[in-house]
Amino acid sequence: MENKSKIIESAEELKKGLDLLSRERKVVMPHNKAFDHVDQLKEKIDEIINLAETG
Repeated sequence: MENKSKIIESAEELKKGLDLLSRERKVVMPHNKAFDHVDQLKEKIDEIINLAETG
């Protein structure tokens, strides 16, 4: 059950991160910041996959 809550929390963080990169964003992010942000989101996806596999 703990993994489920961690997966949900990580997925919500992933959604927030994607919102920052979406067309509806309020501020344009510089390319280097966007690339760093994508790297963080990829790590979050790996975390979600790991939690799903172990849970």
